[in-house]
Amino acid sequence: MAKILAKRKITTREEVRFFFQGGRADLPSPFLLPGMEEAVELLASALERRERILIYGDYDADGITAVALLLRTLRPFNTGNILYYLPKRLAEGYGLHQQALAKAVKYGCRLVITVDCGITAVAEAAYLREQGVNLILTDHHEPGSQLPWAAALLNPKVAAAYPYPQLAGVGVAFKLLQGLAVKRPELEELLWENIDLVALGTIADVVPLLGENRVLVKEGLKQMAKTANTGLKALLTQTGLAGKRIEAGHVGYILAPRVNAVGRLGDPTVALRLFLEENPVRAGKLAALLETMNQKRQRIEEKVQQEAEKAIADAGPVGKALVLAGPWHPGVIGIVAARLTEKYYRPTVLLSLEGERARGSGRSIPGFHLFHALEECAWCLVKYGGHECAAGLELEKNRLDDFKRAFTAVAEDRLTPELLTPALEVEEVIPVEAVTKALLTDLARLAPFGEGNPEPVLACRAVKLLACYGVGKDAKHLKLKLGNPNASWEAIGFNFGALTGELEGAKKVDLAFNLELNDWNNQLQLVLKDLKLPEVS
Repeated sequence: MAKILAKRKITTREEVRFFFQGGRADLPSPFLLPGMEEAVELLASALERRERILIYGDYDADGITAVALLLRTLRPFNTGNILYYLPKRLAEGYGLHQQALAKAVKYGCRLVITVDCGITAVAEAAYLREQGVNLILTDHHEPGSQLPWAAALLNPKVAAAYPYPQLAGVGVAFKLLQGLAVKRPELEELLWENIDLVALGTIADVVPLLGENRVLVKEGLKQMAKTANTGLKALLTQTGLAGKRIEAGHVGYILAPRVNAVGRLGDPTVALRLFLEENPVRAGKLAALLETMNQKRQRIEEKVQQEAEKAIADAGPVGKALVLAGPWHPGVIGIVAARLTEKYYRPTVLLSLEGERARGSGRSIPGFHLFHALEECAWCLVKYGGHECAAGLELEKNRLDDFKRAFTAVAEDRLTPELLTPALEVEEVIPVEAVTKALLTDLARLAPFGEGNPEPVLACRAVKLLACYGVGKDAKHLKLKLGNPNASWEAIGFNFGALTGELEGAKKVDLAFNLELNDWNNQLQLVLKDLKLPEVS
């Protein structure tokens, strides 16, 4: 356990205490974020004077939950005067749009609060300033070379002194409300009642689940199991999670894709309305709509992936990066880019062609900073933004070849053969006798698992193989029985069925695996991540 923690750079007694026991009282002061004093003063004053406020978010789960968090926490103190706006991915694209801001000015909004966006919106922020509208800009994306004007700017990536710069957009919104609660203590209880939304957005945005994020997610998952949010409750019922212990994996693989689906294919406000809904019947209908949209998203995504893979095959040998363009649905290209990145282990940019513009989404591999790579291609882009691992971009269709050449050149220059070789990180090689329920109990204390804190992969060498056979439809999966004179263990390899023939007649095997409890028989089970026959010495 100590070695596992050390790999996560948790080495001091205080860091270990925070990791295992950290809670609300251990969160850093929101006022460590530069701009917080000004933001709190502005927001408190606007609420007191019952000014009209616009909350401007993003169309993904992080942005949607951030807007929902602000609305559910602030609306009771300024009923009827807090509006929201979520841009539509397909019609408008990411970020602040002057047309939407002009409407807010027309409706008499005197304060705009951005969540999960705005850090590169220099022109739009200047427009608000000209109109005499205050701007509280909260974001967590990488800043560009010029920061926009704002009456208060909150971004942990701009604030070198902040101890946990990896907050999600909803995490920064949470810090703003935490700061406001110091001035308006009556807000505190309502804020923590909605911490489940913070957990959902944080996990969905794939930020590291360490430090402050770990506390927010732990607290949020506990709240989610007993949520007071009618819409979230309906979504848990729709997905069969109601009454179960909610884990980070349930959020990342079941809840978040459904929340994201409406923004990918149409109107993200459907998901926002779900989180604001108080009527259980209407909430149930909205949750069912999210389910339908998610199924549609899966069908479209599968078609785009097949076409992209055909394009890769037709293009011949794969270079150090993939840049593909087609008449593809812009709402799913990010997911397909992620899948292709995983399959080919190359930075991948997928571009959706429509009219004279190409809108794209990129995903990267460890060691290749995608945002910095796009900065080097900025001369042929209309706009871009994002992180080390994921980014969005837009360019004129006639600059497509320029961008392909520029991006590929950066990849050729930066990526070594070592960086292009996928590696499975094994935490520890252990004797098979150490695989016990006590070990599983220890490992479970490391949860919630996610980015930055993956579920530990352990390895055993030269384990005696007692039996192996295919299971499931078309023997797609692999079942192993492993043992020694004193005990035996079962292992399951999902989609490993093709290796059954290779293992026939083998006496011993090397394994890399996660450890879990089989729900059906309450027995320990090794979930295979990789395997090979031992090297003969």
